[in-house]
Amino acid sequence: MRCFVTGGGSGIGRAVALRYAEEGAAVVVAGRRTAVLEDVAGASPRISWVRADVSDAADTAAAVSTAVTRLGGLDVVFHAAGVLRRGEKITDTTDEEWATDVAINLSGTFHVLRAAVPELIRTRGALILVASQLAHVGSPGYATYSATKGAVVSLVRTLAVDLGPLGVRVNALSPGVVDTDMAYVGRDFDAIREQVAASLPLRRVGCPEDMAGPAVFLASRDSTWMTGQSLVVDGGFTAQ
Repeated sequence: MRCFVTGGGSGIGRAVALRYAEEGAAVVVAGRRTAVLEDVAGASPRISWVRADVSDAADTAAAVSTAVTRLGGLDVVFHAAGVLRRGEKITDTTDEEWATDVAINLSGTFHVLRAAVPELIRTRGALILVASQLAHVGSPGYATYSATKGAVVSLVRTLAVDLGPLGVRVNALSPGVVDTDMAYVGRDFDAIREQVAASLPLRRVGCPEDMAGPAVFLASRDSTWMTGQSLVVDGGFTAQ
């Protein structure tokens, strides 16, 4: 299996890239920070890296082209690159803040799709987009993040219909609260970790590795009749 993972230098992307490699896949990780990309590539001989800013269309296209050349094709694209803004009021959100979030979370997704889908059609591959539990439920202070991730889930549904007849499966992985850099944006997460954990049915915060198994499932033959879905992995938060 040949996999391209965006946001692969840290957090969920890193954990998924490492798990794909552990399962025997050849993986190219992409992201903006060279140091963390080098670190994950150094953790497995099956992983290499390419720098890419998904908000830049040309940059993204070049990274996908590099991955295709290096791997000889793509069977799986796992798109995890994204940003989060917390504690905002929509009336206080600036044009620049809105544009930045849309450029990375939504336009970045479009850039990855436009570059990678032709190759996935050729291989009848699997496309997995990282959305969020907040694409499914409302929570105060996450207006732009929820809007962009909700759009990702809508994209998944439409692309499943468009690409299904061509043999491409499209699903979303929607994480809950996971202990990554994003968990600390705009707050002292360590100070509230126990409180957050107590609010979840499973009584613990997620870790990046909790997303790796579901990501393997969505990429594997075990999910060959599954498309257009958002797999929510959130410790039970949305079940309440």
